Amino acid sequence: MKYKIRKMKTRSIKILQILTGAYAALYLAGVISSIVDGELYFKKLIDNLFLLLFLIFLVGFALSWKRKKIAGVVFMGWTACIWIYDLFLTRGQDSGMLCILTVPVLVFGALFLLQWFISSMTPKPTIQQEWKFILRILLINYAVLYAIVVISELTNGKTVDYFNIPFIIFPLLLLLFLLGFALSWRREFLAGIIFLIWYLIILSGTIAYFEFRNSGPWIIFGIPILLQGSFYIKNNLSFRS
Repeated sequence: MKYKIRKMKTRSIKILQILTGAYAALYLAGVISSIVDGELYFKKLIDNLFLLLFLIFLVGFALSWKRKKIAGVVFMGWTACIWIYDLFLTRGQDSGMLCILTVPVLVFGALFLLQWFISSMTPKPTIQQEWKFILRILLINYAVLYAIVVISELTNGKTVDYFNIPFIIFPLLLLLFLLGFALSWRREFLAGIIFLIWYLIILSGTIAYFEFRNSGPWIIFGIPILLQGSFYIKNNLSFRS
């Protein structure tokens, strides 16, 4: 039985490394394509920053084969840097799409940290402990990315009255997220309910108000929080005993 479990975990690590390698190949292809098309000149600071972020990703990819903990931290830090780059420096019509494309790397980073957590614990962690670990890692990352989005919205130069409908929804969503974040450490089931309510408000606001819908792809950004809440509820019911 132990041999089968060990074999499954080894296979999971290999699949994770293959997926990371595939993403790295696509990332490299995108950089080369941008250079060939003349979109990257490396004569501007912003282009050089983009190259630096690519090199940071390659460092994380190289470390993922031997130093899973460090690789996980690098990938998650890289994701946050890309969000800052996209939301603060490029701020164009397609601002936000680059952020969405980095979400898989955030998940890769969390999974590499999980592999490190499993291999470093003695005795080996239970399934419940593994779930709690990775969900907390992901939630911390969501909180960091959420903070980046909030600061970006407050500094984008647009005049917004957050005390009137529909924009009052944004501070309400932030308060709900902070409440769910606080409850997740002790009351996972309640946190899950709050995160589901958070996403329902996102969905309702997007359908009902053009101003809300026009401010960004919030439905897509909110999907990780929706999944987080669903997992909290599911795991609480599964491991209640």
